[in-house]
Amino acid sequence: MEVRESVTDNGFGHIGHPLLHQQVRDPRTDREGELMAVVREPIGRVAGRQEYARTAYVRGSDGREFTAAPDTLERA
Repeated sequence: MEVRESVTDNGFGHIGHPLLHQQVRDPRTDREGELMAVVREPIGRVAGRQEYARTAYVRGSDGREFTAAPDTLERA
């Protein structure tokens, strides 16, 4: 069974996340910031099917954004 994500209509592939616009921590890098967006990005085709990766964009206190895996983010 294939699980479908709800992608917004803005054309950028943004998807919802329960921590959107909240302070989060990436446990892999121990960096913190505000979760700005989670984007579903095409990464190629496998067996004729388009595959996607989800990427979280987090803005740190210095104003620079970094990426993280959205499933691993924790509330800061």
